[in-house]
Amino acid sequence: MKPRRPIKKVMLIFPPMANVRFTNNICALPMGIAALAAYLRERMDLELSVLDAVVEGYDRLEDLDEDTVKFGLSYDEIQGRIENFAPDLLGVSTIFSSQFPFVREIAKRARRSDPDLFIVSGGTYPSFLPEHCLKSSDLDAVVIGEGELPLQALIERINSGKNLDELPAAAVKNGQRVSVHSRRELIEDLDQLPFPARDLFPVEKYFAVNLPMQAVSRSRRNLSLATSRGCPYRCRFCSSAIHWGNRLRVRSVERVLEEIACLKDRYRIGELKFEDDNLTFNEQRAKSLFRGMIERGLQLPWNTPNGIAVRHLDDEMLSLMKESGCYELTLAVESGDPETLKRIIHKPLDLDEARAAAKRIKAHGIETAGYFIIGFPGETRAQVENTLRFALELRLDRIYIFMFTPLPGTPLAEEAVKQGLVREGFDFEKENNYFLPSVKLPDLSAEELVRLQRRAFWKSNLRLLFTRPDRFARKYGGTLARHPGLVPQFLAAVRR
Repeated sequence: MKPRRPIKKVMLIFPPMANVRFTNNICALPMGIAALAAYLRERMDLELSVLDAVVEGYDRLEDLDEDTVKFGLSYDEIQGRIENFAPDLLGVSTIFSSQFPFVREIAKRARRSDPDLFIVSGGTYPSFLPEHCLKSSDLDAVVIGEGELPLQALIERINSGKNLDELPAAAVKNGQRVSVHSRRELIEDLDQLPFPARDLFPVEKYFAVNLPMQAVSRSRRNLSLATSRGCPYRCRFCSSAIHWGNRLRVRSVERVLEEIACLKDRYRIGELKFEDDNLTFNEQRAKSLFRGMIERGLQLPWNTPNGIAVRHLDDEMLSLMKESGCYELTLAVESGDPETLKRIIHKPLDLDEARAAAKRIKAHGIETAGYFIIGFPGETRAQVENTLRFALELRLDRIYIFMFTPLPGTPLAEEAVKQGLVREGFDFEKENNYFLPSVKLPDLSAEELVRLQRRAFWKSNLRLLFTRPDRFARKYGGTLARHPGLVPQFLAAVRR
């Protein structure tokens, strides 16, 4: 094998995204490559460039099929950006499996333009299927899991002329042979990491689009913040906890407060989005954080679009949340059926605890949303109906009812594939959309599952329209304006 050229210039790309038609096309600063860029900038002598193809080409829409659309820069535009910068290493993020076809095409075009370019990807999808991703694309390597240490090691080995075959937390392609070494070292002290390199991105463009996760905000000038990595729970459908090492690592409260102050001063933000997987697991730390925001005058409107556990939400916690600026909490309930929670998804949640938490949150004047999933492998119609009934019983301001989607690397996905429950021709890259059924249920057809889901969704939102029209307008007015095709469905639901 001929020597690889030294890595002096690195370009990191967040590729276009695919989405189900008539839902909001989310546009948020990609924290993964922002964190990697900051780390490389601090630790290595490199010339860096980042490209978020979503925000830079947000108005470019392309039909993929009757159900889904692609949004973001065109392949020609992305290729032009790569050629103009002429990197020695190209890194393309793959958070969702539905993005990988775009990653594959970007890598193909980049290879055509520069045959010696080293191309790497990372994120949840390639981390769990590294051999497939390498063999089906022009990628040279996949970084597995947390990216900072293995990407730094990869660049250092290339620059020193060392062999890459034994690189920890990476998969490397050499001709037709792929070597995978999943052993990895996690960063124990997250305070050592620099703040994500948001300054390399066109931050004002995100403010202009203003479609963060959930598409709900109190201020256009909102940015995401993560105070931790991972989650100690082992829910069988979740890939995020596995990706981050099946445990929780936290940043110090002081360091988080410093970042909030930086965001407020530098970008004049008017809102925070806490995107932790488990923000309040350490109750005393969470209370110290919210108390610190109050004491330092860092109160900002904030919510939890990534969800929050119903545990750890006592009155003291909620009082501090409210005073620090919390206007909404999204409860990660997932299922309203005790057997599904215990035997299928292994989620440590008590339904009575969820009921009590929802009431306490409302009593503190904080708005509520909820995440629910139906269609888990082995779920019966009765169990699905229990979840939908429970979702309505909580009387939340907004509910999201997703269809179970098998995620690579998770126990439930492996079980569904092994038992032949996924639909014939199921492809992780084409059907990762969370809104259409993916597995066969014992006594419920896909069509009926969709009908039950939509009925519960509209029932919840129509109740909000009549009980709190102000909240309905704030949460759904923009969505109906952006997707006029939803209006007939809405009017039909009103008439029912």
